[in-house]
Amino acid sequence: MNWANIWLKLFGTTQWLGIDMGFWVSMSLCALIVIVMNVVFWGIKPKRDDDNTSGDK
Repeated sequence: MNWANIWLKLFGTTQWLGIDMGFWVSMSLCALIVIVMNVVFWGIKPKRDDDNTSGDK
């Protein structure tokens, strides 16, 4: 599979803003991974320490 030929047939160009589409695809993939990681980690509830082992009474 030649992704450049597929992209050329779909959109008529292999560049955007003078930069190859491979760069933009990889940049989009990295941004998507960062967004998913933020959603997952910000959605995790913190672990509660109910037995009060910190010494505060």
